[in-house]
Amino acid sequence: MNVFFTADLHFGHGQNKKGYGGIIHHAHRPFPDTDSMDSTIIANWNNMVGHGDHVWILGDFAWKNHVQYIHRLKGKKFLVKGSHDMMNTNALRLFAEVHIGMAQRSFDGKMFTLTHCAMRVWERSHYGSINLYGHSHGRLTETDERLQMDVGVDVWDYKPVPLELILMIMKTRKHSENQRTASELEADVAALARRNADYRATFETA
Repeated sequence: MNVFFTADLHFGHGQNKKGYGGIIHHAHRPFPDTDSMDSTIIANWNNMVGHGDHVWILGDFAWKNHVQYIHRLKGKKFLVKGSHDMMNTNALRLFAEVHIGMAQRSFDGKMFTLTHCAMRVWERSHYGSINLYGHSHGRLTETDERLQMDVGVDVWDYKPVPLELILMIMKTRKHSENQRTASELEADVAALARRNADYRATFETA
């Protein structure tokens, strides 16, 4: 059994009745229309994923016709709901699991925090836990100092990302939750407390 991660598929997310918007426009996707986009993403998924594999979808699965899209995709599907996952019970029950906000799992001995939106800090991030996310369509800067990754289709050639590839990349990261010295950290905390005290004083005397 293989494990994959993906996000922001936006199946069926075309233009509105006035001809505006749609994910192809918003995310600058290289497809002439929504049908072409959907067909490409589905083909890519089914070429990589087997029927017994697990796929974690970190939000924004589809705009409409959710049941139809779920049935066209191989594998056991796990959903962390995103901004546009407005689906009924008939669709939700087709997922192996549905999570609101986040899910935490251990894969191959590593802890993962799975979210739709990227997190600044997350559970056990200072112990090497990994945050996978979507939502941003590649617009957040990623650095080699954070164990964090956008798994959305816009930055992964419209394909799911295998767990083994994520672990390989994370091994190259120079993880440091806080690059400040203990004395620098203490000084910064004290400075923040003083600033907040000034804000409170201004508020209370207004």
